[in-house]
Amino acid sequence: MIDRIRQEIQDRLAQVQAEAEKLGAALVALDPREQKPARSTARSSTRASTRSASRTTRTAASTGTRTRRASSTGSASRTAPGATKSSVLAALEKGGAMTAGEVASATGLGRGTVSTTLSKLAKSGVVVKADRGYKLPGGA
Repeated sequence: MIDRIRQEIQDRLAQVQAEAEKLGAALVALDPREQKPARSTARSSTRASTRSASRTTRTAASTGTRTRRASSTGSASRTAPGATKSSVLAALEKGGAMTAGEVASATGLGRGTVSTTLSKLAKSGVVVKADRGYKLPGGA
């Protein structure tokens, strides 16, 4: 549970850092005088090592979609293609209408992951919005 929360916080921090970099680049583009002076060597090397440890890998950066933290140890594993969708649909088959939080609890997946998956499934018509949450089209 704590590892999941920690990962969600790290993912969100990576998103915020990427957004801050974009905003900084936009400011520089608007007024080149906004460039910050070079940092001292000691501080720069510390920042550089921190950045390399928390570097993010952009996925479809041109569309502004989510970024994910690159693993420096390689210990982070990705879910097999289609596994998240299958888990979400299996939970909905058992439980009728469910919120993203309820599906996340039932599957062990992150709430954000489940929410995104449910939104995509709703757009494609695989699930439908219920009064509270989502359900399968013919479900209760």
